[in-house]
Amino acid sequence: MIKNSLEEEKKRTLYGWAFKAGKEILEKLEATYGKEGAEKRMETILLNLRSELLPDKFRRELINTIVEVRPKIGIPVEVKTEQSWRINEFYRYSAAILAGFFDSLQSWKEEREGKEEQIEGA
Repeated sequence: MIKNSLEEEKKRTLYGWAFKAGKEILEKLEATYGKEGAEKRMETILLNLRSELLPDKFRRELINTIVEVRPKIGIPVEVKTEQSWRINEFYRYSAAILAGFFDSLQSWKEEREGKEEQIEGA
């Protein structure tokens, strides 16, 4: 029960959205570029987002990535509203999004390594 409530809470947060979006982005990138290409492309996305020091540029880069890859996940209200982010919101939102994307990459890598180990063991 505690695990389910944590899963539900994750889904409702910006971090949870970024984690789920990151997984979908990785799946689409893997279908297009293969495993290694997907990993490198996601790392590039993370570095590009991390390098944006202004809230509007960060949001623009994030939206460009979403439009380019077209995951089946919607865009959260915090990202798509026209209201500019204050600096404290920018730090909070960007940290949550970057953490979600990074964790999705790590989770995706672990899943792929597990599948490879199962194939080798069979």
